[in-house]
Amino acid sequence: MNRRAAGVYLLTLAGLLTGCRTVSVSETPFPDGSPRPRWVAEPRHITLDGKLDDWRGVRFVAVTPQTGVFDRESPPTRDPADLSYRFAVCHDAAALYVAVEVSDDVLRLDDTAVGETHAKAWWDDAVEVFLDGNHNRAPDARLQDGSEYAFGGEFSLVANGAATSNCTAWPDSFGKPDFWQGATSIEPRPGSGVILRYEYRLTWAVLGGKVRPGDTIGFTLGVQDDDDGGDRDHALYVVGFTPHCWLDENGWGDIYLQP
Repeated sequence: MNRRAAGVYLLTLAGLLTGCRTVSVSETPFPDGSPRPRWVAEPRHITLDGKLDDWRGVRFVAVTPQTGVFDRESPPTRDPADLSYRFAVCHDAAALYVAVEVSDDVLRLDDTAVGETHAKAWWDDAVEVFLDGNHNRAPDARLQDGSEYAFGGEFSLVANGAATSNCTAWPDSFGKPDFWQGATSIEPRPGSGVILRYEYRLTWAVLGGKVRPGDTIGFTLGVQDDDDGGDRDHALYVVGFTPHCWLDENGWGDIYLQP
């Protein structure tokens, strides 16, 4: 990894440590020696409703243009009012839960529709969660033989409730309790813009079926931001190797599933 990318990771970790006391440093650093973030998912029962009321008391991690990593497939922004967010993780006996609350200046949902499970999520305002269930930190999460998909992949949820899981072993599985579910909500942001809330429930099945509390998995997420009705304008990740933060699992952080 080059020096510029290393600097991005140090900024990212500093921001994450400031935002959440459940963040520590993984025992396995990034290839350049810089620290890899490690989040603790505490046991908690969550009801999916998009309101995040069940998440009170769970520590959230703040991600801004200054502390996150932009996927260079699309341009960055320096304005937190344009795109910033916070996220949290927890789990119960059956599944990992992820909550994301996004602050966005413009809402765009012109390329997806409610009820879609094969949506072009990255063309609208959406969240993409990436999972490495066997924690092998594969350099290519999109191998043509699909071998990495059996242990996670990409799970995308649009602000309008559309979804896609085509880059997994469980395409079009959204909404099925045995696989993964989600909920969203939209409300005006004071002044201007919107607050977008997302909740995920991702069962151990979509992580390969063997993951349980006490294990550690690989994880990152990216918030996709569409400002003008075309393709996405920004893609801000928690952590990753730019320009393709979704590709190399070794650029992701760790989640420890606390027993």
